[in-house]
Amino acid sequence: MIRRRVTIDDIARQAGVTKTTVSRALNDRPDVNPETRARIAEIANRLGYVPSATAKVLRTGRSRSLGLAWPSFTWPGILSILRGVSDVLDELGYQVMLFPLGRGEEAERDLVFRVMPSLPMDGLILILPPGMLRYVGELANRGVPVVLIDDRIEHRDRDFPSVGTTNVMGAREATDHLLRLGRRRIAMITGPMDQDVSRNRLCGYRQALEEAGVPYCDELVVHGNFESHSGRAAVQSLLESGVRFDALFASNDPMALAALRALHAAGVRVPDHVALVGFDDVEATAFTIPALTTVHQPLYEMGAAAARTVVAAAEGRQIERHIEIPTRLVVRESCGAATVPD
Repeated sequence: MIRRRVTIDDIARQAGVTKTTVSRALNDRPDVNPETRARIAEIANRLGYVPSATAKVLRTGRSRSLGLAWPSFTWPGILSILRGVSDVLDELGYQVMLFPLGRGEEAERDLVFRVMPSLPMDGLILILPPGMLRYVGELANRGVPVVLIDDRIEHRDRDFPSVGTTNVMGAREATDHLLRLGRRRIAMITGPMDQDVSRNRLCGYRQALEEAGVPYCDELVVHGNFESHSGRAAVQSLLESGVRFDALFASNDPMALAALRALHAAGVRVPDHVALVGFDDVEATAFTIPALTTVHQPLYEMGAAAARTVVAAAEGRQIERHIEIPTRLVVRESCGAATVPD
């Protein structure tokens, strides 16, 4: 049997007061006797009264709900970002609504023109693939706070607040680490070059080579797409070309893990023949044999910072518009500079 929703009429009848008095008491208005307020609160709690979210939005103009939209459930790092977002929002008394955008531009359009107008949300956190900001500007035009996660620098001309990480510095540190280990023929697997994140990591790689006086070689750079199969294909391409390399920097961990397997299948020992470094620090990297040296991307912290930023914007407070959280190198066995403790 479905239980009927408890209303303020029910509370008013039990308390022997008017609906107006109940409404004022439940909304902490100062013009209600403290004893009456306490009695109404006790009755509301006993009856299981749940305030109407719609009425609350109409009364306050705020829903205390925020949206998080991202490309797909398979997007690397989404769980870490989601934990950061949800932990902060829970602490601040907000709820999060999730919107995967697997249908690309069509999903973005639906989110902006159909979903957002029908659901009360105080703001939106976005993790978008390149080229997917065609419609989101409409939200900003309506006054909806929008915060981007990741280093979408190409969108800063729209002046969306953003939270990113130090991709150039992280790639430079990874390459410099290999150079300090005596590796000089360092190959690289890039991400898709239409993304700033890929260009920035390639830039960091080139900066480290230049600072060490090691020539940049086009033949050592293979373009991937951040998916594991492209890491395997890149290793096969390098080996088939006959180009000599004693280290490999992959622009993300899925490609690095696939590269590790491809090198092993080809009889190339890591790190004896080729030192290997990835980027992201996904959980699996600590459990491979050898364990993968990688650049830790602060995804949890990025999610938390984005949540704090969008809440501050929704509450009308000043925000830092572009936040950059540093990466850090995690040294493990795959580069030959770390061993597993006993």
